[in-house]
Amino acid sequence: MFEPTPERRRIRLPRIPGGSIALGLGIIVIVSVAIFATTMLVHVGVGEALLLVDPWFKKEVSDVAATGPTWHIKMPWEQAVIIYYATDNYGDTIPCFSSDQLEMRIDVLVRWSLDPNKIRDLYINYPRLGYEDLVIKSVTEETMRLITKKYTALATIEQRGDVTIEIQNAVLTALEAESSLAGALISLELDLKNIGYPDVYTASIEQKLVKEQEKIAAEFEKDRILVLANATAQQLILEAEGQAEARTIVADSVKEAIELIIESTGMTNTTDTSIIAQLYLYLDTLRQISPDVGVLIIGGDGGVPIIYQLPPDE
Repeated sequence: MFEPTPERRRIRLPRIPGGSIALGLGIIVIVSVAIFATTMLVHVGVGEALLLVDPWFKKEVSDVAATGPTWHIKMPWEQAVIIYYATDNYGDTIPCFSSDQLEMRIDVLVRWSLDPNKIRDLYINYPRLGYEDLVIKSVTEETMRLITKKYTALATIEQRGDVTIEIQNAVLTALEAESSLAGALISLELDLKNIGYPDVYTASIEQKLVKEQEKIAAEFEKDRILVLANATAQQLILEAEGQAEARTIVADSVKEAIELIIESTGMTNTTDTSIIAQLYLYLDTLRQISPDVGVLIIGGDGGVPIIYQLPPDE
């Protein structure tokens, strides 16, 4: 039989099934999507800002590339830095000392937000984002201690409102002036929730306040008694003056009555007029005892009695 020459011999390639090709393409697509999702697609959440760092080409840190909620596409070699810029806070109990070396524990809460336009500068200063502990906490604590050292422990109680306002203003001013924060802090607020003292000191203050209240009450009672005593004395004086004036009026009335009787009898003898005066006073006394008595009977010439009508009481 005829044998083909080697030059004319056909080369047969293995046949690949169509299903294997589709499977391979699917794997390639899945791997590509996975690489894209893990290296190029970045999720930015609510209240978050995205910065892009390019260590491969050593470019400067970008401005904020996106703010959430959103997705952002980056180059595979770019590093995504997510920074929370919405309302954040720092709270703690800060031990502070007064000028008389009493330890106070003050509960403080600082709230702030970050200006998205200045997040890049803040990140450059604090690439590990440790500005809360390194700046906000340290500045707050140091400023508070400087303020409390200006007051005695008792003054922080008596002038608590003034001390609180001074601490708030001083801390906020210090944080706003801190250059390393690059002016990124906005909506900055500070609350002092409590100033705590040692139990022994609190008990002594309470005792002192009780004694002061008792002293005030005693002073009030003393003033009240003095006012009442003065009022009573004034009343007695007025009553005595009234009684004296009444006695004077009565004496003048008796004198006039006796003179009238003597004048009507025509007696000029001192002895007789004295007797008439004595009888009048005697009968006046009887009249006070027995109000029905209203006449005076004396002996006249020749033993004829003379009857006088006593003037009625005014």
